[in-house]
Amino acid sequence: MWFILFGILVNIILLCTDNSSMFGSKLKPGSFVFVVKRDDISNYVVIGRIVSEADKIFKVKGTFLRPVGLIERIRDGRAKGKPQEALSNPDPNNCIFFIIDRLDTGNFDDIVDPRIDKITPINENRYFVLDGWIKESMPELFSNYFNSTSEDERLEARSILINRMNSLMSQELKEHVYAVARSSQIL
Repeated sequence: MWFILFGILVNIILLCTDNSSMFGSKLKPGSFVFVVKRDDISNYVVIGRIVSEADKIFKVKGTFLRPVGLIERIRDGRAKGKPQEALSNPDPNNCIFFIIDRLDTGNFDDIVDPRIDKITPINENRYFVLDGWIKESMPELFSNYFNSTSEDERLEARSILINRMNSLMSQELKEHVYAVARSSQIL
């Protein structure tokens, strides 16, 4: 049910956003990027900045995000539709399905080859919102709420999530987190 609400939220964000200002058109050193890479397990995402280029191969420094919670839900048959589509074809507009559940994250400092990997330029604000989700442990907090087994656990997880949301310093990140919390009926 809450995946439907996130789908609605994503569509609202897309309709209210000028994509020409959100996505750049040229990949060059200094550009922020959203990269989709593939390994033995699934697609995973890298958000970062291009630090150098040689022969159309980019060195990117940033953070990788492996959606372990989403992968488990899909394997268990608990996630279908848009979340499944987000795992098979991630992009900056459907990555909300990645970041509302448990993530395996870490530093990324490697090359990205656009002939193999999907690389999309994103603007600085989009990068900092996604990066803020990770640094502020939002995936874990949302996951704790959604995966609570009792009403008491759910209330405690909700309280912790709201306290963290209220303490966010970045106004853009705060607005984004509140929009997701409202659309998922946490607020």
